[in-house]
Amino acid sequence: MPRRFQLAALLAVAFCAPMAMAAPPSEAQIDRLLEVMRAEQTATAMIPQVMASQQQMIAQLTQDADPQQREAAQRAAASSMRAVESALSWESLQPLYRKIYMETFTAEDTEAMVTFYSSPAGQNLLDKMPLLMQNTMNEVQQLVIPMLQQMERDLRSELANDPASPAD
Repeated sequence: MPRRFQLAALLAVAFCAPMAMAAPPSEAQIDRLLEVMRAEQTATAMIPQVMASQQQMIAQLTQDADPQQREAAQRAAASSMRAVESALSWESLQPLYRKIYMETFTAEDTEAMVTFYSSPAGQNLLDKMPLLMQNTMNEVQQLVIPMLQQMERDLRSELANDPASPAD
């Protein structure tokens, strides 16, 4: 009797296991999700922001440089920006997004998200997401800037007190 019970339990587990494992989403499901989430538009909108940030960083780094150094920095930056633009293009990002989403979500998850993001509430969320991200970045900057300023003061103080540092 116990042997039959073991066999029945083993068969039950063997037949139920495939049902318990969630099906992965298809590429078509992921592509539909990325479409309703406006992933391509979001990625494309990110490029000018990254470039503007890079330009601002170069301007800060070269503020004390002579015109030739600034021009050289701008040439280097232009090359770097082309590389960034290529790396952040939708053609480059789409396969990554597809892979990550397929590894992360089930077909059921994907369908639920497509339903949500296709709804007025989902579209409203997507409409507000850039503002949410901007507001978040502003608040994080307010939190981080004083820490960075303190770190700069600490580094300057440490360098001023370091006997191995070159004298000005």
